[in-house]
Amino acid sequence: MVVGALASPSRTTTSADATTTSPGNAPQPTTTAHTNTNTNTTAATPTSRAPTRSSASVTTIGDAAALISLTINTQSHADTYRRAAFGGNWADDDHDCHNTRAEVLIGQSLHPVTFAANGCTVATGLWHDPWSETQATVAQAFDIDHTVPAENAWVSGAWQWTNAQRVAFYNDLATTDLLLAIPASENRSKGDQGPDGWRPPTPIAWCRYARSWDHIKAKWHLSATVTEWSALVNMTRRCPS
Repeated sequence: MVVGALASPSRTTTSADATTTSPGNAPQPTTTAHTNTNTNTTAATPTSRAPTRSSASVTTIGDAAALISLTINTQSHADTYRRAAFGGNWADDDHDCHNTRAEVLIGQSLHPVTFAANGCTVATGLWHDPWSETQATVAQAFDIDHTVPAENAWVSGAWQWTNAQRVAFYNDLATTDLLLAIPASENRSKGDQGPDGWRPPTPIAWCRYARSWDHIKAKWHLSATVTEWSALVNMTRRCPS
C-alpha cells in the first residue's frame, strides 16, 4: 500500500496485490583542523546506490507540510536482524584515517575541531543537538545516531538488500540528517524506535524529525507501518504553514 497522491478526498483502491490509499491533504587534543559552519554533513555519494523504485508522489498533510509517499507495510524479518549485516563498524572510504563518525563530527561542528594525538579521533568542537537544543564541546559526549536506525531499516526492507547497500546506508554521509551527532544519553533513549515510539524531546524539532525520517525512507525505498505514518503526519502539524 502506498500512501500519498494528489491532495484529494481519501479513497482506497484494492487489487489482488496491494492497496493504495490516497489520504487528504578523551585524549588531550593536539592539533586543529577542519572548519564547517554548515550543520549538514556533505560528502561523497555512497559507493552503493540505494535500491531503486518508481518516483514517489507527494501528499499534502493539511496546511502543514508535504510528505513524500511511502509504501505502507508490516515489518518483517525482525528475528534475523544483526548489526554486522550493515558492516558493524564505521567505514573510512577515502582512507584519510577519519572514519564516518569522525566525518560527521567534523562536518557538523560549529567550531573548528581538534584531534587527539593520533590525528584521527576528534576530541573537541561545538555540536548542537537539533532534537534537544543542547550543545557540547567534548566529542565523547556525543554519539552518531542513525535517524532511521539500522534495525528499523532492516525490518522495513533492508533485509533484502545486498551487503554493499547496507554498508552504504550505515555510512551515508550524503543524505541530510541520516547521521546526526546527538548526546549519548539521548541516543540510548531513542534506541531503535521509530516516530511511533519516540519523538524529539523538544516539540519544535518534531517537524524536522518527521520530514527527515520521511525523506530518508523515501530515498532508500524503505516501507513504513500504519502507526509510523500516522505519527509522521501528526508531527508535521508542527511545521510552519
